[in-house]
Amino acid sequence: MKRSAQTIIRPDACYTIAAANGRVLEVADFNTENGASIRLWSYEGQPWQQWQFEESGEGEYRIKNRFTGKVMDLAMSGVANGTWVHQWSRTSGAAQRWQIVEAGHGKVKLRNVLADKVLDLVGMRVENGAQAQIWQDVSGENQLWRLEPVPDRLLEKPLEAPPAPAPSKAKRTAKTTRTQTGKKASGKSARRASKNK
Repeated sequence: MKRSAQTIIRPDACYTIAAANGRVLEVADFNTENGASIRLWSYEGQPWQQWQFEESGEGEYRIKNRFTGKVMDLAMSGVANGTWVHQWSRTSGAAQRWQIVEAGHGKVKLRNVLADKVLDLVGMRVENGAQAQIWQDVSGENQLWRLEPVPDRLLEKPLEAPPAPAPSKAKRTAKTTRTQTGKKASGKSARRASKNK
């Protein structure tokens, strides 16, 4: 695969990473934790759907989420077809380094340096919620992406935490007990803990 000679990445810019149907990669449920999955979703102009490409060597980038500050990473540093892509705090590992490979017609492939495989979607799905993974390059449509700069007007708004989802009725009524780890347990785990006492 040739490295990109045409795609120009600005270090101060944010981008959306869009599939053929216009849906974009985002951090699932605006989760800021290590291990949060990267999935496809309709673009809503949100910062957890926006990415910065930080140079990490000649022709290599770390792809950092604007909202969480964490980077795209391979789960468990896996290199097999089907390894999920998630976010993780920045490390020096090659599992977090990606190359932009020109694919023509304004599209690119994102090749992981460690695995020598490209960013892909599980089951070639393109609907909301499709999980990002790596797969060998098969020139599939689900392996092609458009990098679109985020308009400045969207970047001028201060980053704010999204509203917390309203707890469901089941969550509000669940009894909680403390486990030995000091964390609260609810539902079945709470009942198990009380039986073991």
